[in-house]
Amino acid sequence: MPTDKRQNDSTSSQQQWRFELGGYYLERPHPEHLGFWYACRYDPGTRQVRRRSLKTTDFEDAKVRLAALVASAPTSTNRIGPPGPDQVLTVAALKAYLDERGSHIASEDAAERAVELFTDYLASISKIDAPVAFWTPARQLKLAKWCVEKHQHSAGYIERLFNVMRSAFNDACVTKIRLDAVGNEVETALMSHAPKIVWKREAIASELKIPARRPRPATLSVEQMAAVLDSLKTPHLFRFAIMSLCTWARPQAIIDFDPATQVDWNGGVIDLAPVGWVPTKKRRPRQPLTGCLAGWLPLWSKEDEARRAAALAENRTPPELGLIVYKGKRVATVKRAFRRIGSELGLMGFSQYSLRHFMADQIKKLFRNVPREQRSLWMGHVVRDGSRTTANYESDDPDMLADVALATDCVIALIQQHCARRLFAVDVLLTKKDLQAIGARVIPEMLRKQRVNGGHDRDRTCDPYHVKVVLSR
Repeated sequence: MPTDKRQNDSTSSQQQWRFELGGYYLERPHPEHLGFWYACRYDPGTRQVRRRSLKTTDFEDAKVRLAALVASAPTSTNRIGPPGPDQVLTVAALKAYLDERGSHIASEDAAERAVELFTDYLASISKIDAPVAFWTPARQLKLAKWCVEKHQHSAGYIERLFNVMRSAFNDACVTKIRLDAVGNEVETALMSHAPKIVWKREAIASELKIPARRPRPATLSVEQMAAVLDSLKTPHLFRFAIMSLCTWARPQAIIDFDPATQVDWNGGVIDLAPVGWVPTKKRRPRQPLTGCLAGWLPLWSKEDEARRAAALAENRTPPELGLIVYKGKRVATVKRAFRRIGSELGLMGFSQYSLRHFMADQIKKLFRNVPREQRSLWMGHVVRDGSRTTANYESDDPDMLADVALATDCVIALIQQHCARRLFAVDVLLTKKDLQAIGARVIPEMLRKQRVNGGHDRDRTCDPYHVKVVLSR
């Protein structure tokens, strides 16, 4: 048989056995190149075929991927409206949520894990094709029971899993611009309405006879925090720890921190919200600079400039700009590093948040005259005192938090008594009189023999940035 004839027969055979599903079909337009299969659909409006690569050369795998795309792909709005929850697959609604919203939520890893657990549960009961309407309150409770028996999850964690499910189903009901299986923009909702996710932490605990809350690990002592700081071997982890102790900020606020744009040296204030930051429910406050942080930031800046200059002089790629940088790259998270440190020190439940908890607990315990309102504002919490409308008229005044800054420096001075490494880049002016004014229950050892005048045996340095820093002779 001539070669052309064999090729024509092969082509016609491929067209005859073309796999189609839901108005889409598989095609491999470039077998001689990468050989990827594509999801294809004819667009009558433009009279063109729209294609989307499935990133696989295996025909059977391509069929599975096309089915997943078609299942989660929106369709154009029609007269009868979007389908009901009994016609939309659970896995399709969850996949659409991760594809569209996953990268925009802070808890992306938690959402991905939740979707993985939901999929595993459906597979374990042979209901991987279950529609969204499958999730009645009774089915939700069975999922919760499976999570406890299979993974020993707490009631609080199961509640967070259900929060992901609720968000995914509600998002599927929102009419917005979505992309179909081949990348066309379609303004529609994936389904008409969502089932109600009813189970909360207390109800789950009561029904499954498990504790509503796991015992919270004991807050670290000053000696334990000193051991943590001494165990930090890399500069970026030490910087993170100092920033966390001085600001009590959430980890992501520290990771995002840029001293060049977020520090007002003239006013002695830092703004934990970076330029261009889109506000969320998690507030990022403005705070007065603590003496500890005011000493470290210029030193770290000089270290970074010297490191970049050395790299440029040696024709190497300079490290990325940022405060928390490791091996030339900005750090995305320190979660695993701090969990490992806690495990090595035998600190049960220790994490990157433990530093924030430690400072809040120490200030509350050691300083009687630092009120809860000031501690809440320092941490970025909303204070529900008086009318919310009043907040629209009052300015955000970091100076009212000066007592918290002073107390913070005092706690770090107490840690320094048990810490081998230096926690202050320069000596910070602390006086017994000021600490007694904010109700300090404990005075650092270095101040116990301080004269009434606050120690005039020291030379006061020029202080253009108003951070009250002095250098010892």
